[in-house]
Amino acid sequence: MSVEEIAPWYALAHLDPGAFDRMTDAQAIVALGNFADALRPTQVVPRRRFRSFGMITGRGGGKTTGLAIEVNRRVRAGECRAPALVAPTEQRVSEVQIANLIRLSPLDFRAERYAGSVRWPNGVVAEVFTPEAPGRSRSGNFDLAWLTELVDWAPNTRREAFDNITTATRVGAKACYLWDTTSRGKNEVIQFLLAEHERDPSRHVIRRGTMFDNYALLGAYMRDTTAKYVIGSRLYDEEILGLVFAESAGALWRQEWLDEHRRAAAPSSPAMCLLGLDPALSAHRDADAVGLVRAERDRDGEIYVTRDFSERMTPDEYATIVIDECARDCAGVVIERNHAGDHPRDIIRAKAALKGMTVEMLDAARPFPRRSPGTIFIRETVSTRDKESRASAPAALYQAGRVHHVGIHAALELELTTWEPGGSRSPNRLDALTQAVNELAGLTVPGRRDGKRAVSAARDVHDALRDALRGTGGSRRMGL
Repeated sequence: MSVEEIAPWYALAHLDPGAFDRMTDAQAIVALGNFADALRPTQVVPRRRFRSFGMITGRGGGKTTGLAIEVNRRVRAGECRAPALVAPTEQRVSEVQIANLIRLSPLDFRAERYAGSVRWPNGVVAEVFTPEAPGRSRSGNFDLAWLTELVDWAPNTRREAFDNITTATRVGAKACYLWDTTSRGKNEVIQFLLAEHERDPSRHVIRRGTMFDNYALLGAYMRDTTAKYVIGSRLYDEEILGLVFAESAGALWRQEWLDEHRRAAAPSSPAMCLLGLDPALSAHRDADAVGLVRAERDRDGEIYVTRDFSERMTPDEYATIVIDECARDCAGVVIERNHAGDHPRDIIRAKAALKGMTVEMLDAARPFPRRSPGTIFIRETVSTRDKESRASAPAALYQAGRVHHVGIHAALELELTTWEPGGSRSPNRLDALTQAVNELAGLTVPGRRDGKRAVSAARDVHDALRDALRGTGGSRRMGL
């Protein structure tokens, strides 16, 4: 047996240094095959019935060990005949779940690798899934699912993958899913699980812990790992202490701003309604969503975000939404054309003509007009500034309480509070919102072909916004 296989027994030695000395050889062999004896109470999955059991801890908190031992126990006891394993990638399934199920299986019930998965002596074989193909588990029927490293599941597909695998875990009265994660940033799946625990803690059990709870870790590992983070920093709290926050550390928006200024209804007679559109390059299931957000401005200049239509859709589908909203009460749409070029404008124009409506393009110097029934006004923008610069002013307006979400727009709010400047993820919902809010607030910067004029106009907007926010205390977060 390798050092890695007996590593959990450092814990037993720590609790009772003379334990092995008092055992016969036969007792020691049995003990080494019963790894559950070395678990801390917080690592032990309760034997009572529940729907989900999860562990959120800092790095090295013992999550994988506890859940691997529980899966092995259930398979051996005949409580689990159809298990599923889910990790961020197939490689992580192999390295984390399969490797530990084998390493921590009892000596007289050894699991083994089999056809890319794991097989136990009683013939049970686990099915393997990843969020990279979120629809694969839709037709499955499982009595137990182990979902690992939720924090690293791909943002574009993690909720779909989670919903599919948990729905497919439905065989038998004791069907349940186990999950584990560290914390980093904001994750809608983790937030959902925390909310479920808050709603019904007996059915959705969560165990929390820090890296320091695991007495099996060597002191050198703890010193080296903690040295990577500044004590008191957000990363230290997440990676070492396992704390979960309502938003990402570098996000421009804060959840409290959204919650504090949320409204139940929009004004009955808004001064203007607009759509913001950030087209995607593809409607493929792995593509980014099309950003399409509706916002309104009242007569006092307050802005209300009323709908988030964003999802993966074809140009024909988003053009239909734009036309329907403009036929109802929207004045028009602001389109970011950086990637899609003329295509959004052309498809909207073609479909509008079939409805007997016309499209009128707005140049950079013309203010957005009030709604004219039968006409769709379109302003196209070409973003020459980075996303952080474009989003900073709307974020400051949110902080100042000038922008209100009508109801809850979960996916949009997740993106606002998790997107960090400089990241590779494309924030399509955020971009669409920024287009609409900037236009409604009068913060659109004209004159894109005149660089000096654009810089001067941007400086004027920045100064005006700073002056407006100083009276509300809203400029502190944005550094204005």
